[in-house]
Amino acid sequence: MVGAYLPESFEEEGFYQFSADSSKTPALRAGALDRYSVSFPPRWKELPVSNAKSGNYCQPRCDEATTEVGFSDPAQGTLQIIIIPTTKLLISKKFPSMGDVGTISNVINAISPAITGSVAAEEEEILDKEEFTEKGRVYYQYELLTPFAETGLHNIAKITTSQVRLIN
Repeated sequence: MVGAYLPESFEEEGFYQFSADSSKTPALRAGALDRYSVSFPPRWKELPVSNAKSGNYCQPRCDEATTEVGFSDPAQGTLQIIIIPTTKLLISKKFPSMGDVGTISNVINAISPAITGSVAAEEEEILDKEEFTEKGRVYYQYELLTPFAETGLHNIAKITTSQVRLIN
């Protein structure tokens, strides 16, 4: 459980902070991504990510979505940090903004198979979408109810850009 080995979060009281570093995440090791951190309740567990899913062998030139890290709690769900190269979306700009990637309405169509682990989300499966700015970075957030998703019925995705990648 993360409460046994991660430091206490400086953002959320009672939570524990995972700060990505190059020893744990292939995209950071390859210099393809900016550092990030996530806070978790103490009972969540870090999940193993296979080399094939992590892109460990193809970073920094992976052409497909890769999973950086995963965490889970049986009662609360699963969190995955998924990296999607913006070149897959036909964007060749070095540091694209979310506006360069697309609008909140069309980005989900392009990346939802990576979120669901299977099929694209249909319009009626998008329960909510929101655009906001946090720490100077624009995010698109989606709440999905996807009955055929490999990742589960209910998904929440928070999307932003980092270098030439979308982070989910």
